[in-house]
Amino acid sequence: MHLRRNGQSLPPAEPESVKGHGSGSGSGSQDDGGDAKAPVRPRRGCYFSLAFSIGSMGLACGSLWQIPNTTDRITLQRGLFLTSLGFIYFVSLTDFCNKYLLETRRGQEFRRKYRLMMSDVLEITNKIVSAIQASFSFLVGLIVCKSTCTKSFVYASHFLMEAYGWFGTAYFMYDIWSMYKVHTQKIADKLHLLRLTKGQAQGHGTSSIVNGHVRSNCEAGANGRASAGGNNNGSTPGTPHEICDYDGACVQIPKDGRWDFLKYVLTHPVMMIHHVFIGTFGLLVVTYIRGGGHCIYSYMFMMEFSTPFVSLRSILSTMRLKESRVYIANGLLMLATFFVCRVCMWPYVMWRYSLAIEAASLWAAMSGLPRGCLVSIAILFLPQLYWFYLMVLGALKVFLPKGRPPATLKNGSGAAAAAAAAAVAAEVTATTTPTSPIAIINGKN
Repeated sequence: MHLRRNGQSLPPAEPESVKGHGSGSGSGSQDDGGDAKAPVRPRRGCYFSLAFSIGSMGLACGSLWQIPNTTDRITLQRGLFLTSLGFIYFVSLTDFCNKYLLETRRGQEFRRKYRLMMSDVLEITNKIVSAIQASFSFLVGLIVCKSTCTKSFVYASHFLMEAYGWFGTAYFMYDIWSMYKVHTQKIADKLHLLRLTKGQAQGHGTSSIVNGHVRSNCEAGANGRASAGGNNNGSTPGTPHEICDYDGACVQIPKDGRWDFLKYVLTHPVMMIHHVFIGTFGLLVVTYIRGGGHCIYSYMFMMEFSTPFVSLRSILSTMRLKESRVYIANGLLMLATFFVCRVCMWPYVMWRYSLAIEAASLWAAMSGLPRGCLVSIAILFLPQLYWFYLMVLGALKVFLPKGRPPATLKNGSGAAAAAAAAAVAAEVTATTTPTSPIAIINGKN
């Protein structure tokens, strides 16, 4: 079978190098755009996972059916039971999505159509589950808001808020591991593509190709390491196992291509703090410690209204549909909903709170809050400002693209001009060769 990305054809893949670092559900896939008549694996495991997912959600809903009053508390035992069901639900839902894309005929057709590698499948699955969780969160927040905010903005409570607080805790813990698996698979796929590049260059016996940069065998031999596999940004690795990660960070990875989980956590501090804070302290305050003020917390749950648009944007990007109208329209909706639900939401809640306690001003209301509460608000709110800033920069790049400045030469010598022209010609040749895998490395962005 052959790998295909952006219209480029590749030599037969090494299945174990691509499939060996994915999730358990995807570890058996060898198809990255292979033969359309490839045999389809049995689907029992796929729908077995779906049954587990539906069953766990059904048990969670059934455990709440017997609660008589909306103001009743969720006991610790029931809460732990809901958290356990949450883990089962999100893990089995992820397993179903992975197996559907990897093992069913329709899933394989979808992968071939959009030339998806294993890491792309895991990325899409992660975003689908994220969008589903966000939809549940928004729905719970909306129901609780309508039920409690008309009673007491500060003290009203609703059992559904506590119940989903326990259930949703499982998602944030699961999502850390899910993002880690996507991260490792992207590195594994990148290493596989670099090996293909190296093998193809050695087969021609003239030059090695790294991200569109041509290196002669003499230069590779002089460097001592370049022929062993250059970085995906064209630079020379510092050690035999150093590679530039897909997000641009220079990282060290073992020979098997796996990424150390602790190092992943330490190199993604903003996301880790957000997930750990929301998944543990944030939701436990709602569920077990606070026991009230659910009208205020319902707005925090409704902040997730923007997440499905963020997830859809990532999915469309993975499918290489950045030029489509759907991508642009979704981007505008994402920007608008994120600004309303995540940037403007907390100032609005604090304003409502100042009215409820009849404070002299918004600043006076915030000054009266405990220091721990202020720190919690800062941890929750400041990352939203940072992410919104990144979104605005991305939108400006889409709607106000800047043309590349013409190349200039510091020294106007004929030799320099000839060398630059030769380098450009070599790079164009490398990136447009039908059998070159460089389009795969560059195609995602």
